[in-house]
Amino acid sequence: MAQPSSYPSHPIQLILPYAPGGTGDVIARLVSEKLSVELGQPVIILNKPGAAGTIGAGAAARAKPDGYTLLLGYTSEMVISPYLIPDIPYSVSHDFVPVAMAGSTPLILVANPKLKVKDMRGFIALAKKQPNVLSYATAGVGSPADIAGRLLEKTTGIRLINVPYKGGGQATTSVVSGFSSIYFSGMPPAVPFIKSGNLIALGVTSKVASPAAPNVAALASAGFPRLDLNGWFGFFVQKGVDPKITALLAKKINAILQDPIIRGKLKVLGVTTPTMTQAQFANYVAHEQKKYAALIKELNIKY
Repeated sequence: MAQPSSYPSHPIQLILPYAPGGTGDVIARLVSEKLSVELGQPVIILNKPGAAGTIGAGAAARAKPDGYTLLLGYTSEMVISPYLIPDIPYSVSHDFVPVAMAGSTPLILVANPKLKVKDMRGFIALAKKQPNVLSYATAGVGSPADIAGRLLEKTTGIRLINVPYKGGGQATTSVVSGFSSIYFSGMPPAVPFIKSGNLIALGVTSKVASPAAPNVAALASAGFPRLDLNGWFGFFVQKGVDPKITALLAKKINAILQDPIIRGKLKVLGVTTPTMTQAQFANYVAHEQKKYAALIKELNIKY
């Protein structure tokens, strides 16, 4: 495929709707470094955190559709928040074009060791003996952890106390301290606490085990089929960007993500990099939109 003439002629901005240091930040830096070399122009990361990722996504949606502003979006702001937050400042379907799937990672269900449970079934048995006593921490209403916790209650019949926090760090600390019983955490922040013995892993929300925790049960294939809730990151551009530029970016980014060194670094974080064409990623996003819209309605989640 011929590269569009004169593109890129100046630096490209990559908006990340989260603070530095998280999984998305690692993905952004790994890809931007290689993409800068491939395109011959700097790819500059702009962290714009806040409001569950919607501030950064809104800024990307308002950018000029010329291929010089990319968004690295996450499940929350791309397929959950649009169905929860009134007057959200963008529409994923109308404002963005999916470019490339960056990576997928399950949540990992962690518990305080003082509960003395070793797996999900042990926790459920304990919770059934103590309705409305045990609790699950979340990173806020409508966060992936919130949805997973509500789904756990509905599918098993247990009754827990929902304890929302402003972010995943606070939620993790709450379980480590014993204030909350469990938390559906992202993989990277949880693994060090599991290795140190400060948290117990009860399962991951996927059909297969995570490479970052290969000995932890995959809940969706261990009797809890609805707990298949992988979080994902993906690259997007604005509607109106020249399709040749979008196709070029998709080709370059997908090639970078198949690099064995990049894949190895992401694997350590529990991130897998599925091989998807641009069209396949667009179909995946559409499927995720339908899935989470239905879940939010079913679980009656209100922001």
